[in-house]
Formats: sequence, structure tokens, C-alpha cells
Amino acid sequence: MTARLDNFHLEKLIREKMKHAYLYTHIEEPLIDQAKLILLTTILEETSLSKAQKENVIITAMLIQIALDTHDKVPSTNEMNEDKANKVSGQLNVLAGDYYSGLYYLLLSEMKEISLIHTLASAIKEINENKMTLYYNEAVSFKAHLGILTTVESLLSTSVANYVGLDHYNQVSREWIITNKLLHERQNYLQHGKSFIIESGTHYTGDIGVALSIVDSIIERGLHELSLFLENNPKRETILGLAIKKLLQENSKLVEEG
Repeated sequence: MTARLDNFHLEKLIREKMKHAYLYTHIEEPLIDQAKLILLTTILEETSLSKAQKENVIITAMLIQIALDTHDKVPSTNEMNEDKANKVSGQLNVLAGDYYSGLYYLLLSEMKEISLIHTLASAIKEINENKMTLYYNEAVSFKAHLGILTTVESLLSTSVANYVGLDHYNQVSREWIITNKLLHERQNYLQHGKSFIIESGTHYTGDIGVALSIVDSIIERGLHELSLFLENNPKRETILGLAIKKLLQENSKLVEEG
């Protein structure tokens, strides 16, 4: 029987791959998205790949996500022109993003999985194309904007699921990832008055309260769908099943409202 994957061990491996003393002296160490790591671990656990192969796929996908997220932290040209510190930070974030990109390309080349390389490259291309729509607020409505955000956030996980023949995870992947993302953004907005996603909703709605209400409705729907997934899934004790159970308990009021 193949040894089970350990998320703490996987996170340690990812951090070891990312480690670069100079970069971390000048920029924040990137966060590892736990929701996505949990999802990828659950998906890969169902495959017949060796433990080493599973770990390589997960680490590669997470490094891609970290590279994409790091590039997103680069300040705008105007911000960099106005602030020298922003300019240095922006340059280092570009460098860090490129560094992480190089790491995942190296891992892919070592794996010699040509079809996986094509799958992930296609996902990266689609993610970047959709990000431009989000950046310029070109969706037809805020709900459509959030739908595109869901695609951007979940595409790597669903691409991996499709690659290993487990596309039945696609729907729960989308609900799990966007619900976690929007809960985090909602908390930031309510506690600190800041959320790029919620504030972008005013472009479509003209009112931050309406935008927040739409975000709440998406969260409530997501929690409801995750609750149904848990009820109908015999494998409730997987790392994803346990994480969904915890999320539902932490947001029980919203679950009841949904």
C-alpha cells in the first residue's frame, strides 16, 4: 500500500524549494494557500501514482500558484514611479515570481511528463488571460466577475484533476476554493476596511454594500454546496472532507442563512 501524503511534509518540501535568503530579506515570504494544498493532496491521494510522483505534481502545481500570486503583488507603474521603495519591492517581486517559475519548469523537466507540462502550460495561459479581464473589470456584471475569479483560482486544481482522470472533483474544487477565498476577503473588509475583490464590485454595482451582499450570497451558496458534498460523499474522512467539516462549523451561521 502506498504511503499516505502528509500536508505538513509537503509544505516543508515546498518551502525548501522556494528558499532564497536574499529574496526573503527584502520581500515577504510567500504564503502557501492551504485550501489549494488540501485539495491537491486529496485528489492525488486517489491516484495510483507513486508517493514521489504525487509529491512532485503537488509541489509543481503549488509553485506555479505561488509564482502567479507573487507576480500579482507587483505594484502598478504609477505606484513604482511615485515611490522608490515600491519600485524596489516591485522589481524583487518580479524576480521572485520568475525564480519560482524557474523552479516549477525545472521540476517539470525532471518529471519528463510531457502531457502534464502541456496541461499546466495551458492552465497558466488561461489563468493569465482571465486575469486581464479581472484587472480591467471587463465582465458583464459583478457576479460574472466573481465567476471568472473562481476559474482563475481553481483552474490549476481542476487541470490536475482532469489530468489524473478525477474530473468529478471539479465542482467541489471550484466551490471549496472560491468560498475560502471570499471568506478571507470578507473578513479583511469587515475588520480592516480593505478588500480588492469586494472594492472592485463597486465598478459594477456603484455601491460597496451591494457588492458585499453579492459576495455574501456566493459564500452562502458555496457553503451550502460543500455541505451537500459532505453529506453525499462516503469519503468524509479525507483531508478535504475534514477541512470542509471544519469550515462549515466555523461558519455555521452563514450555512443556516444559506
